[in-house]
Amino acid sequence: MVPAIDQEILEGLNAWVHKSAAFDEFVAFLSYNSLFKGAVFTVILWWRWFQCGNTSPGNRCRQVVLGVLAGCLLGIGVTRVLTHIFPERPRPLHNTELHLIPVQEQLLSDSADTSSFPSDHATVFFALATGLFFLSRPLGVVALVYVVVFICLPRLYLGLHYPTDLAAGAVVGVATALAANLPAVRRRFYAPIVNWQYLHPSPFYVGLFLMSYQLDEMFGGVRQFLSFLASRF
Repeated sequence: MVPAIDQEILEGLNAWVHKSAAFDEFVAFLSYNSLFKGAVFTVILWWRWFQCGNTSPGNRCRQVVLGVLAGCLLGIGVTRVLTHIFPERPRPLHNTELHLIPVQEQLLSDSADTSSFPSDHATVFFALATGLFFLSRPLGVVALVYVVVFICLPRLYLGLHYPTDLAAGAVVGVATALAANLPAVRRRFYAPIVNWQYLHPSPFYVGLFLMSYQLDEMFGGVRQFLSFLASRF
């Protein structure tokens, strides 16, 4: 049974599908293109990392950057657990109660893989936006607006998620970002890493690159690796 608010929003948005081929193509492009999703935030985090500098306030700033990444990783872990705890929920495009018109036929095959609740995208990008508030309030506000307009709304328009999927993912993302950036957590876990990177910059930046690369692909490589291990043991 689809909640009334989900049905009303999705069917309202779906009524605009195929009204403009250019708009449909643009929305699909936003949803598929990693450059306008994870890469945007990766650039911001790397820029802020080097802008922080090597002073004592800079060390705290760098701890926050690590906390932002940790919040995203923790959020993905929580959503994966919730996906297995809650009953499988077909994506809106595959829900026969809704009869949504697909923007592109390719979406039907691409979206049939996993349960839609909660949204991984909402989790990761709300965690990012929340984490950026610790670095700069104006930057956090801009990031939050960007996530809503360019990450979440396209998922709704394309029928890839219900509004409640995105709301649940947002709650998880905000919660894990706040937890990962608690002052006690930063002092206990990230301060030693920041100090270590001054002594061993090469392995540290290799690790930071791999972490930010995983962010660009929504931690797909990590999830596939964990799924492989789970199927073997």
